[in-house]
Amino acid sequence: MIVMAYRIYRYINFDKMNCQKFIENKIKEISKEKVILDVGGGKPFTKWLSSYKELFANSDYKTMDYDKNTGADIVGDIHNIPLPEGSIDAIICHSVLEHVRDPQKAMDEMHRVLRHGGKMFFHVPSIYPYHAKKGFYPDYWRFFDDAIELLFKDFSKVECVKRGGYFKALLFFIPFQHRLRFVIDPLADFLDAVFKTERRTTTSGYYVFAIK
Repeated sequence: MIVMAYRIYRYINFDKMNCQKFIENKIKEISKEKVILDVGGGKPFTKWLSSYKELFANSDYKTMDYDKNTGADIVGDIHNIPLPEGSIDAIICHSVLEHVRDPQKAMDEMHRVLRHGGKMFFHVPSIYPYHAKKGFYPDYWRFFDDAIELLFKDFSKVECVKRGGYFKALLFFIPFQHRLRFVIDPLADFLDAVFKTERRTTTSGYYVFAIK
């Protein structure tokens, strides 16, 4: 019984571990770069990146945001980044492009300011609830495999991992799901593993690591 429970546990957590490992490995790789720009990062290390802060101790890490009230190091528009071409070694852009008017223009700008061989860590949602914040930012877009391919067409190397499958995506639409995650999160992972839904296009989001 214990052996079977262990096997089921491994089965449930395989995809989650794969995604989390990808995030950790790529953030570590990004943090080794000298000049790093976190686009849409707001006040430095106050969001999801806070748990990785120590990795950036030897980097010139700066955030950029369009709103001066966020506490960002640089105030600027992602469609027209106020930095010279090739001046950045690495870019982090997490859950930003769904909120901008022209995602391809934004990507072209980030590509422009990256040096040749520069690295990028990126996340966008796919099947995910509407999450605009009135008076601060809208919510325009959702992305799928074809969009990822188009956005990163000018990069020399692209690695991509999906954030769960069909059932994981549905999880975010359950009312009060944040209170029930300890129960329904493992169930969603289990169902995605059983039905191998990660092979389909349905996912809650994409994590991408790319090199210019």
